[in-house]
Amino acid sequence: MINNNNVKIIVYERSLKFVNFLIYNKIKYESLEKYNDYFYVTVDYEDYKKIRRRYKSKIISYYGKRQLKNIILENKYLIISFLICMIILYLLTNTIFDIKVNTTDEEIKTKILESLNKYDISKYKKKKSFEELIKIKEEILEENEDILEWIEINEKGCNYIIDLTRRVINENNNTSNEPSSIIAKKDGLIKHITVSSGVKMKDVNDYVKKGDIIISGNIVKNDELIDKVNSKGEVYAEVWYFVNVNIPFNYIEYVQTGRVINHYYLDIFGHEFTLIGKYDSNNTMNTKKLILDKPYLFFKLYKEEKVEYKYKEYHVNENEAYKKALETSEKQILKRLNDDEYIISKKVLKKEVNSSKMYVEVFFKVYENIGVTSEIESFENKLGEENGSNN
Repeated sequence: MINNNNVKIIVYERSLKFVNFLIYNKIKYESLEKYNDYFYVTVDYEDYKKIRRRYKSKIISYYGKRQLKNIILENKYLIISFLICMIILYLLTNTIFDIKVNTTDEEIKTKILESLNKYDISKYKKKKSFEELIKIKEEILEENEDILEWIEINEKGCNYIIDLTRRVINENNNTSNEPSSIIAKKDGLIKHITVSSGVKMKDVNDYVKKGDIIISGNIVKNDELIDKVNSKGEVYAEVWYFVNVNIPFNYIEYVQTGRVINHYYLDIFGHEFTLIGKYDSNNTMNTKKLILDKPYLFFKLYKEEKVEYKYKEYHVNENEAYKKALETSEKQILKRLNDDEYIISKKVLKKEVNSSKMYVEVFFKVYENIGVTSEIESFENKLGEENGSNN
């Protein structure tokens, strides 16, 4: 049996004296054969040292760990070059080269870049992991809740693209001193109204259409405009929604586990060679990006982002499907509402069942804030409309 320290050698000796030498020196050997008048034999490396002191000889192959060591020594410059390239490649693909904030507002752009810099997100810094980015987004939102409604940090190659939505101050809490009115943003039946500034034009249980003036900024006396004010107040009304929901009796729900694997690989003439992050699973949603593609390189570098998910199969009967349809329709309404708004009542208008799914139509009455600030109406136009309606 060949051990890890053995070598196969060629001994440039034609005489059988070489065999006697092996026996006399108690050298263990394997696969002794003679070819082209020379001896080929496998011996321990330490015994090879004894042989070469007496006979001209040369190693033609190694075995075990010594073989690996020899390969490394013979290719050490190639291996070192490859490792250096991989280190440089890793550093390049994990470095931020540019940050773009998608906004025309220079003030908020500067503030966001300052916030990112505080979390070590800036040019030529190391990229953050998926989990770190989630935490950073939450903290930036919390720190800038007065100006930010939403922010997303997207990685594109070696760049970060920042998408955001600026927070809009509640339209009813108009802090401007400019004259204004409060109008209905949708049809509804007024259930609650308070006025702290302006003239109330509608009252509780009045039906209003979208665009109707509820609190006017025009102060009128004896059909004459005496002042214009910034209207302030709250208007809550009963508004109506129709929600249609389809619930299959057999369905699969997919939920992300939060684990993201970044797989980097080289494409060399159509063949893939993994660098880091190899992960094979049927439970991932994969997004592939081309990171490096230069005409003078014989390869392309790709990053494949694998978002892991888990799924569960559900089989529901008619009663369970009906219950889920009601829950789903209610969730669709609730996600539209603020904390001070709520569902007054709901009623199923239609329920249809076939072999694969259930269809449900639900009618909702909702208590909702419908007042929004609007530019003040022209008093002359308003007066003309009133006179026209009187005629």
